[in-house]
Formats: sequence, C-alpha cells, structure tokens
Amino acid sequence: MSPDTEDRDGPAPEIEAEAPYETPTAEPEIEPAPASDYVETERAIAVEEEAGPAEPEAGPAAEPPPFAAFAEEVREAFARLGDQVHQKLAGLQAQFDREVRAEANRERIVDRLHAELQEYKQDLVLKVQRPIFVDLIQLHDDVGKMAHAVAPEAEAFRGTLESIQTALEDVLYRQGVEPFRAEGDAFDPRRQRAVTTVPTADPALAKTIAARIRPGFQSGDKVIRPEVVSVYTLQA
Repeated sequence: MSPDTEDRDGPAPEIEAEAPYETPTAEPEIEPAPASDYVETERAIAVEEEAGPAEPEAGPAAEPPPFAAFAEEVREAFARLGDQVHQKLAGLQAQFDREVRAEANRERIVDRLHAELQEYKQDLVLKVQRPIFVDLIQLHDDVGKMAHAVAPEAEAFRGTLESIQTALEDVLYRQGVEPFRAEGDAFDPRRQRAVTTVPTADPALAKTIAARIRPGFQSGDKVIRPEVVSVYTLQA
C-alpha cells in the first residue's frame, strides 16, 4: 500500500489483542457431613414439632391502630348517650306517674263534690216539698180513718174512700215518696212513732210492736212521716 493511500484513507484501525485463553478451574468438591450430624438434625426437628410453635416473646403492647381508638370513643359516646336517655325516660315516667295520681285525686274530689251537690239539691228540694207531702199524707190518713169508720152496709162508699187513698199514694209515688212498714217486731224510734201503749206482764214483749196503725212514708232514705204504731210496755 502506498503512502498516498494511507494519507487519503486515514490511519488504519487498531486491532485489540485478544486475551489469552484461560482454562476454567474445577469447582471445589463439598465433603458430605457425617451421618451423626443428620441424625441430630432430624432429632431436633422432631422435638420442635412435638413442642409446637414457639410462643412469641412478650414485648411492649402494640399501640391500637387509629380506627380501633375511634371505635372505642364511639362506643363510649353511645354508652353515655344511653345513660342520659335512660335518666330522661326515668324522669318522664316519674312525672307521668305524679300526673296520673294527681288526676285520680282530682277525679275523686270532683265526684265527691258532685255527690255532695246532688245530696244538697235533693235535700233542698225535699225541704221545699216536705210540707206538701206531709199534707197529702195527712189527707191519706184521714181518708183511711173514714173508710175504717164506714158501716158494713155502706160497702160501696168504703170502696170509694179506699180508691181515693190509692190515688193519693200514686201522687206521692210519682214524686218519689213511698209508704213503708219497718221490718221486725222490735220498736225502732228512728222510723216509727208510738201513739199508744199496751201494758204487758211478759218481759219478752216489752218494747215490741203491739199493732201497726198507719204506714210510714219515705223519700229515698229520708223519712217523711214515721210509721205509726202501738207498743207493748212492761206492766209494773
């Protein structure tokens, strides 16, 4: 090759020298462990399996995660709210019971006042009407005396007088006044009036009814005119 050619094409590229070929070295051989080591290893593994997994060593308590702390706060808040609601309900129940008792007392007072008013009203009406009732009862008694005194041959007139007595009783009955006769033979001064006495030597007959002369009249439990009777008295 001429020098002109080297100048024109530039310097020839350098060829790197190849590294000399190295023969690979053989890996070191591993000597097998003695049989006694294998036996000890198997024995240790068997002991660990029988003993079970090893318990972790107790260390410092792990801090609860943020969600667990929030859940605990929510539970405490609900517990406090439940206590407050229970206290409020207990207060409302106590107030309700007091109101029920007060209402029952008011109803009893109103009922008592109503009963007293009705009794006062009845007493007032009876006080106003009593003179009229007494006059009608007296007329009833007089007609009865006349009927009793009529001769046996005037039976028709007796029937007329008895019908007048019945009519007077009907008038009184429509006003709530009824005739009565006290039960029993013992004399009751609260509901009977003795107009005559009959002497007797028998102590068992003393203060008992000898004869019933005229019936009494009452309005409800109020006596308008007591029953007129004759009473036995012990003869000395």
